[in-house]
Parts: sequence; structure tokens; C-alpha cells
Amino acid sequence: MSSRALWFFLIFAQVALLADPPPTATTPEFRIERQPVAGGAELLTVFGHVPEQVTDIPLLAVLRDTLGDQDPENDRLRYVWVLTSSRPTLVQRAVGSLPFFYWHTHFSHNADQRPKPVLDLGAPARPVVTSLAGYTTQVLALDPNGAIVRSSTRSYRNNLEDSRRLHLLEGLTVISGLEDRPDGAAVFTEEELVEIETRLMLAGHTLGGLVSASRLDSAYIKERARTQETRGHNWELLRQRAESNGLYFEPFGAAGNSTHALLWIAREDLETDHKFDGQFLGVSDPYRDPRLKSWTGYQQTRDGKEMIPLALYALDYPKVPLLLVDFRDTHRPKRREMIRHAATDTVSGVLGISKFGNWPFFTGATIFNFVQVRHGAANDRSARLKSYAEVREWLALDESLEPGLRSLLQDRLEIMGVNPMEETIASEAKLAQAQYAALLRYAADPAGLPARLARDRKSEVLA
Repeated sequence: MSSRALWFFLIFAQVALLADPPPTATTPEFRIERQPVAGGAELLTVFGHVPEQVTDIPLLAVLRDTLGDQDPENDRLRYVWVLTSSRPTLVQRAVGSLPFFYWHTHFSHNADQRPKPVLDLGAPARPVVTSLAGYTTQVLALDPNGAIVRSSTRSYRNNLEDSRRLHLLEGLTVISGLEDRPDGAAVFTEEELVEIETRLMLAGHTLGGLVSASRLDSAYIKERARTQETRGHNWELLRQRAESNGLYFEPFGAAGNSTHALLWIAREDLETDHKFDGQFLGVSDPYRDPRLKSWTGYQQTRDGKEMIPLALYALDYPKVPLLLVDFRDTHRPKRREMIRHAATDTVSGVLGISKFGNWPFFTGATIFNFVQVRHGAANDRSARLKSYAEVREWLALDESLEPGLRSLLQDRLEIMGVNPMEETIASEAKLAQAQYAALLRYAADPAGLPARLARDRKSEVLA
């Protein structure tokens, strides 16, 4: 048994002690197409089957540099494209610079423009340098120019960074789904899948691109162990809270993983005088809610009982399950997200207060955040975005859910979006087809992708 296999055995054996039987799950359907690229490379595109779509949707593309020979030992991966996203338009960028604007714009996208790689595997440290340079420019050159300039530029940078992280997480979800499938193993080696997945994970961290190739395995194992531990903890916490409150707990996820969970209540239980403790649940008392007693919305019949959905949670958020959808109060999760964003924009943008430049504020904010988290508050912006991106991608590819419920959840998550640079769920399928066509044109153009590949090879030789 290899060291990596031994590590995984120990990790999943430990997590199995925390979890109950496996959740209701489905394995997404993927297929991979190869497209030769001039100069000795091939474009590998992952297509996914999306329910209610006639054709498969191109989700992610990877360029493998073969150096024009048949020896797989010298092959290396170059670029990763997430095809369900595009570059923000000028209008989206302008709206994204407006402080306290937290709605989708629904403007047209740059669907036919050449896609930009979300990750360059040959130069993973480049985004780190760019990010640090942008932050330095923000602090030294833009912040001193007053609240208007400071708040608009910080809002633009935050929205742009959140948009990039969302694209990274969408690509990570696709690659994670390929790990245990023969489709992925037939095209990508185990080392290649680990490299892509780990680099996508690390690219979402400020200094993640500085991790050397020799440490990718340990970073991958550590991240997988942390994720499985978090899921197991939240799975058990949410299940216990549901049982103590007389609710029904139903976990979901792809490939047998408990990534999300639904809470239900039986209509017949609404007539009982049941005590309710909403700690860590984030929803109001359903037993004394007149809206449920006259409920006419979505419901299912199971074992002769009429079941009403209450909430959808993400189980990957650290420490507590994260509420993503409240079926009784459609806009409640978004209001919470808008308040959190507004607090950040007010403190750093309008008031110009920095945790690292104001030690009293840093101390007070740290203590306040610690107390809030201990009581179940979700104050980690990156982790919230990760949970939101995962459930969006999961819903798009999952076929185990009843179509009416899946459509309802997608509509609610559409409302949840607060980034004006973000693509809407409804536009992603058409956007992916257009982006894939643009990528093929770029790959076939001698002055396009082949020329870029040649330049990168030359720069590496010179270095």
C-alpha cells in the first residue's frame, strides 16, 4: 500500500466513526474529449450531463503539454479554464465598484471572447505577486484619496476576487467528481488529478500559489482530512439538532459525500406543542408559524406523511452548518449576507479602518468574532463563498433530486447571490457553450494558444 493510500485509509476510517450511514447521493455523469493543439499539446475538456439539457455542457478544460512526443513521462499540465464563467463586462465592472450594491446585474456577458485561464499550473505564484501588488497599491496609493475612492476601489477588488474564487471552486467541484470515476482515470493520471485539485484549492488562499510542487501531496492530504472532519462534525451536529427538535434530517451530496443537508417537518407534527431550540439552525420556530399551517408551497409525501421543507444547509462550513436556503423566508439568508458585506465595506471602505493598522480595533474585532463564532455565526467570507459555490455546482449536475425541488433550490440560490460580477445560474449553460467555442477558435489559431505555449516554454528554458 502506497503512503498516499495509507493516509487516505486512516483519514476515512477516522471520519467513518463520526458519520452515520451514507447519504442519498448520485455520481455526476462526465465525459472527456481530447482536442490536439499545434506545437505538441492536447486540450482535455470535461463535459457534464445537466438535467433537462439536450446536450452535455462543457465545464472545464485543461491543456496538457506533450512536447510533441509519445512519452508520457515528460508531459505536464499547463492551463485550466472554467467554461461556465467569462470575463466581466465593462458594465459589470462599473457596477461592481459601487459600494453597497449586492444584486446580480443580469447584463450580457463576454461569452464570445477568448476565455482566460483561471489557473496557470506552470506559474502558480504569479497570482500571489499580482494580488500583493494590488493590495499594496490599494493601501498606499488609493486609500489616502478619501472615502469615495477608497470605498469604490475596495468594493471592486473584493467583488473581482470573489468572482475569481467562485470560478476556482466551480472547477474544483468538477475535478473532485472525476477522482473516483473511470472517465477521469483513463485520461488523467492520479498525480495530475491531485495536482489540479490541490492547485485549485491553494489558489483561493492568499499565499497558496507559493506552495512548492514537492509539498502538494501533503497539502492535498491535509485539506481532504480537514474537509472530511468538518463534514462529519456538521453532519452529526445538524442531525442531533434536528432530532431534538422533532425535524427530519436528509443529507445529500455527490459520490457518497455528505456535502449538504435538508431539514423537513411533517405537517401532522404542526398540531403538536413541541418545544423548539433554534441554536445552530438559524430558522424560526416552525411549530408556531401560521405560514406552515396554511402552507401551499412545495411539499413531498413520504410514508403517508406530508413533508414540508424548512432549510438547506452546507456541511463544509467550519464549526457549524451554514444556512443557505430558508423556505419560509426567501430573502433571510441574503439579508444576513448583505449585512456582513455592508459591515466590511463600511469599516474598511468608508471609515478606512484596518485591522493591521489599528491595534485596538484588531483586538476588539478578534474578541467579538470569537464570541460570535462560538454562538454559531458564519463570519468567514471565503468559507461562505465556498459553500455557496459547491451547492450551485452540485444542483446543476445532480439528478437524484426531484426536478421541482431542484428548480426551487436553484431559484433560491439565485436570490442568494450578492456579487454583480457573478454569472447567474440560468445563463451558465449557454455561456459554457459559447466559451468552449471561443476556446476552440483560440486553440486552432497559430497566433493564439500555440503561440502562448511556445512563449511559456521559451521563458522556462531561459529561466
